[in-house]
Amino acid sequence: MLCYTGHPIVDIGVATVAAFSDKNRPEDLTPADLEAVAEFMANEYVSGALTPYLSCVFTMNSVYLQPSWDRERRLREARDLLYSFREPSSPEAAGLRCVFSGEPATRIAYRQHVPMLTGEGVLNFFPAGIGGLPVSGRYLLAIQAFPLGARRCHGRALGVHSVDDPELTYAFARHFLAENRRLLLLAQAGSGEKFMDAKAPRTLVVDSLLRIEDERRQQAREGPAPSVTVYHLTNSGQGPDIDVLQLPSQVVSFLREAARAETHHVWNRIQWAAWERVRSATRRARDGQPRAVAEDNGSRVAAEAGAWGPGLSRNYLYEDLFSLPGNAAHFVRTYFLRRAYRFGRENDPRRDYRLSEELDLVSWELTRLLLREVVGVEKVRVETIRNVADRIAEHVAADNDRRLFQGLYRVRRYGDLRNLLIKASGARLKKGEPPLVGFEEFLWVFEEGGDSFRTDWALARDLLLIRVIEQLHGRGWFGRAPEVLDVLAEEEQTETA
Repeated sequence: MLCYTGHPIVDIGVATVAAFSDKNRPEDLTPADLEAVAEFMANEYVSGALTPYLSCVFTMNSVYLQPSWDRERRLREARDLLYSFREPSSPEAAGLRCVFSGEPATRIAYRQHVPMLTGEGVLNFFPAGIGGLPVSGRYLLAIQAFPLGARRCHGRALGVHSVDDPELTYAFARHFLAENRRLLLLAQAGSGEKFMDAKAPRTLVVDSLLRIEDERRQQAREGPAPSVTVYHLTNSGQGPDIDVLQLPSQVVSFLREAARAETHHVWNRIQWAAWERVRSATRRARDGQPRAVAEDNGSRVAAEAGAWGPGLSRNYLYEDLFSLPGNAAHFVRTYFLRRAYRFGRENDPRRDYRLSEELDLVSWELTRLLLREVVGVEKVRVETIRNVADRIAEHVAADNDRRLFQGLYRVRRYGDLRNLLIKASGARLKKGEPPLVGFEEFLWVFEEGGDSFRTDWALARDLLLIRVIEQLHGRGWFGRAPEVLDVLAEEEQTETA
């Protein structure tokens, strides 16, 4: 009956029609299914609750929103459009083929029917020298369902598409459809609630992806990690625009692996600590604190009532996932090494990250996953970093070498780092012990390697520190040397001042 075409708007619409009909495959849809979704859209699209949303998808000239028509006419025209799959081809579409399916076209569609087309009568980019797009009735219906399988976000439509994995496109459409139907009920319940305009599109997408992946994992339906493309668009006549965001398959693979049993506990805590601060009116005079959160069957829930959560506030870690792998050094330093980001806004929780207070959030395994899945660091380099870091941690713990640890944490120049390791190795040689790092090891950690970060000594130093801190924390060294934590705290205050 319907099938995926590779076009994001069409595929999201096809998936939405299937999800509305409780069919996992669009090929299993029946004419009765199409009629049911057409009737639902005809009634809801002219009800007024969706007007701000639909106006940015189909323009105010669409049959659902024509301000000069009364409700009865809008409903009649909407049904005529939505039920066109039951009709023969219109005269202007006779002999033409649907550009999406190749089947006989039913109508010529324009910008008020298909988002992001040029204006009616403009010949550019249309076949057969006509001023519109030939579309079959079934696929025209699917395109009209697109808003239900997307989310209204910052005054635009937010749709998620995966060319690699149509089941993921379907899962997002089903997830957003359920949320849109809930919001519609709230808007129509007479409680004064309007159809919500979500916030923070990147956060909304990643949170939805995590929920979907958790459900698929529980159902043992995971396949190869797919890439995800996000379309954030407005078809408004006042200024059509589109932002296209990419979440590569490597990042999706990292998210999957991080949620596994070995790392999920610390990973969840790192995620929760990245939620935007929200202040209530009675707490504005005091320092804002992140909303308390708890784990509830894998979902993230607020412990306080209020405007918090996916679609309402921002998670900075989720936002930064879209900058990977190019921004991996900042990502590692901020979220895995817990170094404060002093340039953040007042409600940015990263301003208050404190390694001295969050030692249990430092995880080499999570860091290794990021290096392997996202950055593509060579295995031999990762293993060399781990081996050198273990040797340093063993030395610091055995000799209580606080100066070396503090030097590694504070060093700002590559030459100073090199001299620090040379002096420490020289001191060990005088005692008849092997050096902390050999020549070839030093080259592998700080100079060599086939990855794009082979010359980023600061990232290599941060990776060393993560493993060293994890090992020292596991040995209880920080408890035996509390003055080191005091020094770290003072350093952190200086960094965020």
